[in-house]
Amino acid sequence: MTLQGWMKATVKSVENGDTLVVAAGAKPGAIPAEKRITLSSVLAPKLGRRDGSTRDEPFAWQAREFLRKLCVGKPCVFRIDYQLEVAGNREFGSVFVNDKENVAVGLIAAGLAKVRTPGGQQSPFYEDLAKAQADAESRGLGVWSKDKDALAAAVRDVQSADEFDAAGLVARVGKGKPVEAIVEAVNSGSTLRVTLLPDLQSATVMVAGVQCPSMGRRPPPSAPAAPAAADEEGVAPAAPAAPGSAAALVAAGTAQGQADGQPEPFAREAKYFTELRTLNKEVKVILEGVSQFGVLVGSVQFPPPPAPAKPAADGAAAPAAETDLGAALVKAGLARIAEWGLNMMTTGSFRLRELERAAKQGKVGMWHNYVPQTGNSAKLSDKFPGTVAEVVSGDCIIVKDKASGVERRVNLSSIRAPRIGSRDRQPEPWAVEAKEFLRQRLIGKEVSISMEYNRKVTPLLGDGGAPGKPGDERTMAFGTVTIAEGSGADQKVNNVAELLLVRGLAQVVRHRGDEERSAHYEDLMNAETQGKAGKKGQWSNKEPPKPHINDVSLPSTSSRAKQHLPFLQRAGKVQAVCEYVLSGHRLKLHIPKEGVTIAFNPSGVRCPQRGQPASAGRPAMQEEPYWDEALAFTRDIALQRDCEVEVQSVDRAGNFQGVVRFGRTNLGVALLEAGLAKLHPSFDPYSTPGGRELEAAQNKARQAKLKVWEKDEPEAAAPEAEEEAAGAANGSAGARETMEVVVSDMTDANDMYVQVADEPRVTWVAEQLAGLSLADTPAPATPLRLGDKCLAQSSVDKQWYRATVEKAYAADPTAPKYDVLFIDFGNREHVAAGQVRPMPPALAAVPGQAHHACLAFVKAPSVDDEHGVEAAQYLWQLVGGNRRLTTYVERRERLAASGKSWGTQAPTKLHLTLTEPGSEDFKQSVNGQLLAAGLAQLVEPKGPKSPEAEGVLEALRSCQEEARRKHLGLYTYGDPDSDEDDGGFPALGGRGGGRGGGRR
Repeated sequence: MTLQGWMKATVKSVENGDTLVVAAGAKPGAIPAEKRITLSSVLAPKLGRRDGSTRDEPFAWQAREFLRKLCVGKPCVFRIDYQLEVAGNREFGSVFVNDKENVAVGLIAAGLAKVRTPGGQQSPFYEDLAKAQADAESRGLGVWSKDKDALAAAVRDVQSADEFDAAGLVARVGKGKPVEAIVEAVNSGSTLRVTLLPDLQSATVMVAGVQCPSMGRRPPPSAPAAPAAADEEGVAPAAPAAPGSAAALVAAGTAQGQADGQPEPFAREAKYFTELRTLNKEVKVILEGVSQFGVLVGSVQFPPPPAPAKPAADGAAAPAAETDLGAALVKAGLARIAEWGLNMMTTGSFRLRELERAAKQGKVGMWHNYVPQTGNSAKLSDKFPGTVAEVVSGDCIIVKDKASGVERRVNLSSIRAPRIGSRDRQPEPWAVEAKEFLRQRLIGKEVSISMEYNRKVTPLLGDGGAPGKPGDERTMAFGTVTIAEGSGADQKVNNVAELLLVRGLAQVVRHRGDEERSAHYEDLMNAETQGKAGKKGQWSNKEPPKPHINDVSLPSTSSRAKQHLPFLQRAGKVQAVCEYVLSGHRLKLHIPKEGVTIAFNPSGVRCPQRGQPASAGRPAMQEEPYWDEALAFTRDIALQRDCEVEVQSVDRAGNFQGVVRFGRTNLGVALLEAGLAKLHPSFDPYSTPGGRELEAAQNKARQAKLKVWEKDEPEAAAPEAEEEAAGAANGSAGARETMEVVVSDMTDANDMYVQVADEPRVTWVAEQLAGLSLADTPAPATPLRLGDKCLAQSSVDKQWYRATVEKAYAADPTAPKYDVLFIDFGNREHVAAGQVRPMPPALAAVPGQAHHACLAFVKAPSVDDEHGVEAAQYLWQLVGGNRRLTTYVERRERLAASGKSWGTQAPTKLHLTLTEPGSEDFKQSVNGQLLAAGLAQLVEPKGPKSPEAEGVLEALRSCQEEARRKHLGLYTYGDPDSDEDDGGFPALGGRGGGRGGGRR
């Protein structure tokens, strides 16, 4: 077949079994001209009317479908064979697709159409058509079938479009579920007429979440054709075709956009955009709902265009084509989002908002003249980790920045929790539950913050209840807060806002079009839907719980507070929650068991006070140093944390006193040890439970001159008094502490590390380490520093243990090496960078389980001195091999801290008397056996001694005398500390049997 006189085009749509529409090529952004062609000499069965007034002829739908699947979207060549004035100047022609396939011949050969009887003008391929018809008729195909049942089955049985029940379809199929459909017509860019499959039901579909410009009223049939002109939005039409060209022939047909109904700007472009992607194509409609006028609303997924035959010039993969019609329209700037439709959507609403924002910023399509409105919000991109220091309400928290240590107020993006009450306003329903949920889930935990936008807000009420003024506005920072919960393979990162919404403790904010919103807005909408479906929280049918608060923490309630003292004293240790930190030593505690809120301070403890001006007849109070540090210290430990409180008394102002512990931290002791508090001058440590511990903590801080004690100048003590104090420190005060231990490591005979036997934390740490997969975990990205905690691999058994860096060798930053101390055993090693891993926070929170210790009242030579190695070996024989020993703590020596090393951070060095379990014979103690072997010397403490210490010393003296008598070890050549001959071998040069003189 020669192509002379034939035109090239693309088949746009198929109207019925013998009529199709072709479109000429056009420049990008322009709407091409179209031509309606009826196949020459072909008579196809007629389709019934959409209103149901007439039915299909047999095989009418099959003929239309055959032509649609064969032609739509494909390039073709065509020519006009003849034109009939009696048929309204309808043009008849021949169409070929796939370069050589005659569409009419294929249709006739399938038995889906007949050849018109000859007479007048006819197809130039009439003989081919007649031959194809004869073959189909002989085979009884399609319309030539003699089977009445087959002919009856070839007629569609559908309802009229007016009888279609859109709501029934959504209820039957389900919201968010897909249905297949064929697009029959495009009324506007966002409104389609479809045939639903497999029922072949005609329906109108509105694209969910978007709205395209209106096409206006349809023009009357007699409206004259107006040539396309350059529109005011800047989209140029196709250039005029040259006379006699193929484009000119196509342009002679009905041009797109002829209307006197004045379509809105970009309405034609949006309609053509949709036609190009969906018309006469099979699409997937995701059912979202029904409009107020009963029209079906859904997201339309169209088939992706064929991949280009040639790869990109740079070899890069082409981006995935957009197949969602709503998203594609918004992205091209041919539609705007519709809030009513977005609220129906199950997924994808946030993406449409972001695409519209991007189109506006890029000034694409209908947004080519867009000017952003001046608003009161600003987008942020700040991300940081931190620890939750306070929960203000169900949608607001205060986070301590991990890097800077600064506390930042963060509001949860795009949600609103019920408002917390104030002095003159009751809390909204579920406000207390929302805040308590966040407190239990977040307080003291590490979270990740992604700041998203700031917004200026004006309070609804200003001072005195008057409406807020513009000058009263404040800036609120909004962000997404996530928390990692669980461990190992079960670890999950949760969005805190979603957790609230799922439990019905908050609602999603319905933002206006241009407002900034959460980057996870769609997930928030889904979470809210889940909460509503589960009837949780404020969506439940139950009455919201009413808070019953018996607050006796105010000064005016002191009389009522005293009435609770007997109950709290009888209760003993009770669980409480610290609601507020009023000062360094004064807390507001809520005790759920008793249903009461009290003011509380640790017995006898007083922190520096904040300065206050004179008021209500009270004199001004001068600010004391370190009041702010004391307040911050207590906030870090106590604010909104669970605690255990033991009430002992109440003062005249209604402030309860006693002991409060947060975990294992005694708040009073912690404040005194940190030098941020002093004991009240009238406090009697001997008559108050735990008073001796408080006094010891204060003495410790006072000796170190910490904080409030930095200018303390005690009077000079006489030497006798110093010795007496030293003796008291060596064990004269109180009963000795006894425990079961295992020696885990030993440096020499003077230095060892012990573990408390049956300590559950030792087992827990070992289980946690065994559950870690550290082989796949990368080494720290930056070199570790002195004092940093880590996990280190032991060279002995290749297992991983907790450690701290004692020295870092970073001459080569790419391959640093470290001296580490294994904090649960006390041994040290030199490791390379590949043998260390970051320590998980849960493990880092547990203190080291190896306690620094030595033998009480005993001093042995170091390994560099004579008999030092022998003493160390003998001691290991006595204590090694995981032998369980009973120990008496004779003294706790405070070590001077320096740097961040774990060893120097240990508060004390234990001076121990080690014996076999159940033994009270101190001559057979480890201390005594080392002395009896002559491998150590007795060190007599100065000052008075407790009866228990005196009993131990008496036994140790006899052990040392036995070694001296037998000239063992250090006493081989006499007494090493004596210049006189004690019966041993004479010293060289006439000196007594000193160790140094006798061996030179």
